[in-house]
Amino acid sequence: MFVLKNAWAALGRVKWRTALTALLALLVSFSAAVDLAVLRADDTANNETYQSQKASAMIRPSAKTMAKHDGADSSYTANYMTWELYSKYAEAVQKNNVTFDYTLATSVPVRASKSLQAIAAKSDTSEDKTGGDLTLQAFYTAEAAKVNDYGTFKVVKGKNLSYKTENDGVLVSQSLAKKNNLKVGSKVTVGNPTKASTTYKATVRGIYEYTDDAPAGYGSDAKYAKDNRENVVYTTYINFAKDGLDTTDAKGWGIPDLNIIFTLTDPATYNKFVRLVKKAKLDTSKYTISSPSLDAYKKRIAPLDSAAASARVILLVAVIVGGLALLALVLWAAIAGRRDEIGMAMISGVTKGRLGWQFMLETFMMTVPGWIIGLVAGALLAKPIGTAWAGGQAVAITSASVWNVIWYGLGACLVLGIIAFMRVGFFDLSQLFASRSDKPVDMTGTDAAETTNRTEVDA
Repeated sequence: MFVLKNAWAALGRVKWRTALTALLALLVSFSAAVDLAVLRADDTANNETYQSQKASAMIRPSAKTMAKHDGADSSYTANYMTWELYSKYAEAVQKNNVTFDYTLATSVPVRASKSLQAIAAKSDTSEDKTGGDLTLQAFYTAEAAKVNDYGTFKVVKGKNLSYKTENDGVLVSQSLAKKNNLKVGSKVTVGNPTKASTTYKATVRGIYEYTDDAPAGYGSDAKYAKDNRENVVYTTYINFAKDGLDTTDAKGWGIPDLNIIFTLTDPATYNKFVRLVKKAKLDTSKYTISSPSLDAYKKRIAPLDSAAASARVILLVAVIVGGLALLALVLWAAIAGRRDEIGMAMISGVTKGRLGWQFMLETFMMTVPGWIIGLVAGALLAKPIGTAWAGGQAVAITSASVWNVIWYGLGACLVLGIIAFMRVGFFDLSQLFASRSDKPVDMTGTDAAETTNRTEVDA
């Protein structure tokens, strides 16, 4: 009780220092709780959660190949993947016990008509060269539509495509519908890319709009009208094949741009898929393998990665700067003006152990309550603060993070307490009894004059 009373009294001598020490402990603890929650969430997102993702895989022309693309030169179609090539790679993968599901997308340019005029582009080029001012894009399933080269879209009027049954329904963009005064139920006609006399009739089933930004070269910056994604007409693979557009006999722009999307169980299987396809002599200078689903996942958690990078720096700064500041305050509290107090206590019979415990207790009373309050506040606020910080990605503190803050915090407080204890342990009591005669005499000042006077009096 005596020790506790003395410790409490000592804290009250410099109240602002005591308050500042407690506040620093609180802030370091709070920061550690929130930062660790963000770091733990990011670690989980990039490991356990990432590894549980299904992975799509596509084989498409490389950036080097795409740079050679000219929408008015049909020889570029020689770079398209074919059913023959896909079969070759699929067999190589299956031989190594890699299973997969697949879907597909395929497209050809189609010619405009009186009922469906394209939105003009920078270059007004003959459809005989481009194959058409519109693009007919077909999907085998809704999953294929989700990895659309032109971007994601939603139907704002009418109905979406029906992939399981044959019908003549198509989707047109809002811009294209406005230009041609189309509405749901309107009849439209498009022409074959290599044979203008061959046409295909369809009914507008729905009107769509894009939900993301246009890829470079596929928006209003498109050189040719068919490359502007607003001029893309969406249909189902059933309709596409029914019209004879999925053919291996076509030439020029009539060759379909076939894109088979493989679905693999997880990223590890995707990596194995990539190795096997390359081993099967994929021309990697001409084609590249990518995973739209994994890329989309990485893009989705990018704000969390950014928050984690910041949290890592903030945690390091908080621990180092906060720790050094707490050390300085504890040393100040244990050393400044305490010499006589320690000496008188020891002369009065107080042992070093008891006095050291008082100094240690003072340190605990300044740091431990603040640390606990900071931890509780951090645990409660880690979810809303962390989630907002991570751009909406879920963040929640885990029991592992809480225990990390508890044990490291208690360890830090114990170290500071030991340092305060050592102030008493290394105290030399003999310094209080140093004789005045042990001090050097200043013969040039007052002391010299006093010595002279005393000498004269004695004489």
